[in-house]
Formats: sequence, C-alpha cells, structure tokens
Amino acid sequence: MKKGNRNFALWITMLALVAMLPVVGSSDEESGTWLRTYEGENYGVFFDIALTGDAHVLVTGASFHSQTATTLGDVLVAKLSMEGDIVWEKTYGGNAHDQGLSVEKLPGGGYLILGETESIGAGGRDLYLLQIDGQGMLVWEKTFGGGGTEWAKDMISLADGGFLLLGETDSFSKDFDVYVIRLDVDGTELWSVTLDNGRNESGTAALEAPNGDLLVLAVISYPGGSSNMYRDSRLYRLDSDGIELWSMLYRGEHKQAGDAMAWTTDGDIVIAGLSELLTYTTALFDFWLARVDAETGKLQWDLIAGSQYADDYGVSMSSGNDGNFLVAGLGPGFPILKFDETGVVAWIKSVAPDLGIYSGFSVLELEDGSYLIPGFKYLQRAGDAFDAVLLRYVEP
Repeated sequence: MKKGNRNFALWITMLALVAMLPVVGSSDEESGTWLRTYEGENYGVFFDIALTGDAHVLVTGASFHSQTATTLGDVLVAKLSMEGDIVWEKTYGGNAHDQGLSVEKLPGGGYLILGETESIGAGGRDLYLLQIDGQGMLVWEKTFGGGGTEWAKDMISLADGGFLLLGETDSFSKDFDVYVIRLDVDGTELWSVTLDNGRNESGTAALEAPNGDLLVLAVISYPGGSSNMYRDSRLYRLDSDGIELWSMLYRGEHKQAGDAMAWTTDGDIVIAGLSELLTYTTALFDFWLARVDAETGKLQWDLIAGSQYADDYGVSMSSGNDGNFLVAGLGPGFPILKFDETGVVAWIKSVAPDLGIYSGFSVLELEDGSYLIPGFKYLQRAGDAFDAVLLRYVEP
C-alpha cells in the first residue's frame, strides 16, 4: 500500500471531519462496490488503513476536525470487518486537538499510529506517535518536535524493522521545512533532519529504495499567481543516515503538488497529486500524474487529467504491483482514476451515489484486486459537518 499524504495546506481551506455511532451504507450489487458512512454527534474522518492479519482492517483518523482552529478531537482508531462493520473503536489524546494520520502494523503484533497533538509535547503542535496492541490498548506514546508547529504527513516501515516519519516543521527555522525522523524497531529516534531550500516546504510522501536510500517528496509553497500562491514539487534522495544526495525540482506551466508516490515495476517512481491553473477558473484543481527516474530524479513524463467542471485531484495511490495504479481523489462524487506506468489513463469516474464532496486518503489494494479507500464526506451544512467513509471499490 502507498498512502498519499494528507497535504492539509492544499485542501484545508476547502474542507475538513467522527466519533462513530450509526453506519449507513450503499452498494452496487452487480459489481460488489459499496460505500459505508459513519455518523455520530461529532464528525470525523478516516485517514489511513491497514490489514490486521485476521480478516479485518484497522483505520485511524480523528473524532473531530475543522478547517478552523479547534480544541476538540482525539486520535480515532477503529477495527472494522472487511464489510466495514465496527468491531471496536477507541480514542486517544488529551484536552486539546489530536488526530491520527498514518498506521503501520508491527511484525510482532500491535500497531504504530502517527498523528499530531496539541495536548502534549514541546510546542503548539507536535508529531504524536502511539503504539497500541491488537485490542487497541495504549502501550506507549511519544512526541517529536520543537517549540513551533509540526504537521505529520507520512510514515513508512523500513527494511531493518524501523520506521520513517515525515512531515513539516517551523521549529528550527523561520519557514516551514521538510521534517524527516528515523526510528528503530522500538520507536527510538536514531536521527532527524530538516530539508530547507529557502521556501515553505512540506514533506508529503516517502519511499525506501532497495539499497536503503530514502526518497522524500515535498511540496513547495511561495507567494505569486492569481491565488497569491505558487506550488511546485521537489523530490529528495537521502542516504540511510539522512544525508541529502540530490534533489530535483518539478516546475510546470501550472501549479503542481505531489501528494503520493509508488514504485513502478522496473524501479522508477510515479507521483500523483494536484494541478492548478496559474489564473483563476471555475475548476481550480485536476489530477497531476508524473513519472520520474528514481536514480536521478529526472522527469520522464507528466500529465493533467480531470473534469473541466469541478475540482478533482489526487490525494492517495495504490502501490501498483501490476503496473497499474488507482488514485483516490477529492471532489464531487468521490473521484477515482486508474492509470498505468506509461502514463495512459484508463478511466476517471465518480463512485459515490451522490455529488457530495468526498475524499479518499489512503488506498489499500486487496488480494482479490478490489480496493479499500478510507476518507470523508463533506456534508456542506452550517458548522462544518463531516462523516467518515469507507469505500470498497471493485472494478467491473
């Protein structure tokens, strides 16, 4: 699985999130596709998903989220059946705003949850790492960051049994920098680095190369354009100790921001994210897809796809072991896109039964070729109401 990483700076002005109670579902009996909605007094989101090993899945998210400042909400973790039924759900955190963004299953049992906390730590918001056992009991919790603000974006497991945490921080310079932390198998920090090229940069996705090098995708934001903000993407290659080997900037005619990465079958990298015109139009965002050489960072091709009538753009992507990739997007009707590693887009479709605004934040491909995609639905009513959703998509 390759998760996309929750590039909040790009969509948080548009949208935002569930402590669960009732579950509402819709399905397509012919294809096997279904969409479950999780409702409650508060409204939330599912950000990431992992297989549990016992024919269930674990999702993490937030019990409350808002596009405005809030002191509400906790890290939300729920175990679900493969049909989306709730087995158990738990929340973690303190008296301020906390949320879970990424989950990794531990080889010895239990899970690591990466998120953010305003309840504990060194600054206003810090990276928040929790280990829980298979029943959701808290084993330990840690924070990472300085006196400023940290945002979590991705977590991947590494070949040596450790983990890489990725996000952004303004604790160590005047601008936001990419924040990379390497942990050992016990969650102890081995090293941390910030990547700074003089602009606001946010790490969005990470991969580990076969030789142990680390590929880190970042989005750069700086003033300019009709919306007063340019965006470009940059790929860093680090060695296993966090030393930068090279970086490559991807700047096109449009603003572009990569939010997810995956390997191709021959060892290159595909990127999915958003494209935005430099001048204002009715439809601001589209899918941006690209392929780059993992050894040099050289761009091989990129393309833009999407509706000319509505915002729709890539947020997360499957790992594409067969050379095809499913991209979950944000937009009306829950947009998803399928493309291959040569850049051929097979289709773009909306899979929700209505035209509400949906987003999928992670894509888990199952052995039968179907996909589980957690996310949210924006209810578009006063008070920023959101429901968590889980989509099972089966290609006809």
